[in-house]
Amino acid sequence: MYNSVMYNANKSTAGTDRVKQAMALAMALAFASMVSLVALPVMAQDDEPLRIEADDLLEWDQDAGRYIARGNAVATKGDTNISGDVLVATYDPDAEEREITQITGTGDVTFSDAQGNATGQKIIYNVDGSGYRVDGPAARVKGKNGNIAAERDIVLVTFEDDTQQMTATGDAVYINAENERFAGNVINAFFDKEGALERVEGDGTVNILTAEGSTATGDSVIYLAQTDKATLVGNVTISDGKSTMQGGRAEMDFASGNSRILSDKSGGRVSGVLVTN
Repeated sequence: MYNSVMYNANKSTAGTDRVKQAMALAMALAFASMVSLVALPVMAQDDEPLRIEADDLLEWDQDAGRYIARGNAVATKGDTNISGDVLVATYDPDAEEREITQITGTGDVTFSDAQGNATGQKIIYNVDGSGYRVDGPAARVKGKNGNIAAERDIVLVTFEDDTQQMTATGDAVYINAENERFAGNVINAFFDKEGALERVEGDGTVNILTAEGSTATGDSVIYLAQTDKATLVGNVTISDGKSTMQGGRAEMDFASGNSRILSDKSGGRVSGVLVTN
């Protein structure tokens, strides 16, 4: 049996006399207040409650184990903030305590925490800190170590050792803190437990733009932040705006600006158009 409690800020009734009208008005104001700010049960592994606001409706579905907020909904806990047209906070209805484990937002969603912020059309956020997914179109994640964008989705996974992997799919673009740009169908960015970039991997017609303006394209790329070097494989073209080199494989040194173009050992030759003035 469906068991729910709803608070609707847009619905009120009027009695036939002043007493009933006053009672109805008081009830409507009370319900509106409950819709505007409610403290839900604690989130997983944390004593701090989740606070949620909405313009239109708050619903508690006890059988399904979820709270639903509609109309410019905002959920806040500490420095974590999630907003969207609709927010759904879920918990295990069979558990002894109603610990919120996941929050799903839809419709022009925004997310922010101490590490950065994200925008998109949908977000699925794991309250235990293991990560989130932002769906596009126009999904965006911004942080102190760079920005990443994608048309399909962006997925952040936090591992047990606190290292992280962010995967962007569909016209993906990652720009690191040094303004070096990596684009491709799929871009993976890996971060250490301090949040510093370790490496970038890209697949599917990758494009690179260095801070100095040199460009490179290929089928795939691996960039190592520690050495500031990238290796491209497959149908590689490198250009500094004047000279162009082509081959099956290339090595780029972002720090020095030097590049090497290599054969892929399948019989293909390397070539270049060199402009010296």
